Amino acid sequence: MERNQLVLLCKELFRRLISVKIKTYALLIAMGLVEFGSIPHLQSIGFFCGDPKISYKYRGDTVESHVLILVTLIIPYLAAMMTEYFTKEKNKFDSEQYEWLKESLRWYRQYILGLIFVFFITDVGKLLIGEPRPHFLDTCLPREAENCTNRYIDRYTCTNENQSTYIIRDASKSFPSGHASISVYGSISLAWYLHNKCKSRSLLLMPVLQAMCLLWAMFCSLTRITDHRHHWWDVLAGSIIGIVISTYINGLFDRQKNDNKSHSTTETWSNETTDNGYFTAGRLLNVVADGKNPSLNL
Repeated sequence: MERNQLVLLCKELFRRLISVKIKTYALLIAMGLVEFGSIPHLQSIGFFCGDPKISYKYRGDTVESHVLILVTLIIPYLAAMMTEYFTKEKNKFDSEQYEWLKESLRWYRQYILGLIFVFFITDVGKLLIGEPRPHFLDTCLPREAENCTNRYIDRYTCTNENQSTYIIRDASKSFPSGHASISVYGSISLAWYLHNKCKSRSLLLMPVLQAMCLLWAMFCSLTRITDHRHHWWDVLAGSIIGIVISTYINGLFDRQKNDNKSHSTTETWSNETTDNGYFTAGRLLNVVADGKNPSLNL
């Protein structure tokens, strides 16, 4: 019996993934084209020769991009799965053995949808603006900046052959900060989820977990400034993107969940027999919460 339930669960998850993959493929392909330079900047901001704001040395990242992506993808799902499992009795998931797993996947699917929105909006911002990073002059070594003082250059050619093409192209994609938007979105979404799901007896457990989420977002965002990878306004813009999308996605998920609960507790379908022995066709009953007889919607 357990094996059959697991097989049905896998089929249901595969069906749901198929239903959304076509919608997400176009966004993922577009983001890949932007990220790897197949789609050029629609507008490229120039620079002033010797501008101190873009004259820092390139030192790499404190939080590498792959670390950020792995943490943003793996930690929220593990936290959701563990939370649903340990609260399954309180949430009355006994009717189906793997209902707690389905519930965690419902939230995670919504979470991934919001994460794709964050990626897309951030990449569109980089595509439309193309602002030089704080280490732009050191990474690009623009030919037009040689023997140039206090002059604005709107078109330039990078001459640095010691860095990869990706890093050189990335030096002009400062606005907005992807690290900030992704980490803020993931942290707020997880903190929001824990707040709604976990009703711990400990007064400190939940604030500590939520504080850890927010500290991760702060660490990822502020190190972008100290690493001279972004300007402060890039980080601010990325944080706003993460806050707005996480608020919208989590609010949407909460509304859908409340609507489903309201629908399941106020309406039910019933097949009844008439006096001559025939079945009526699935009539809808309104269940009254105070225990009175249900009314029939014809």
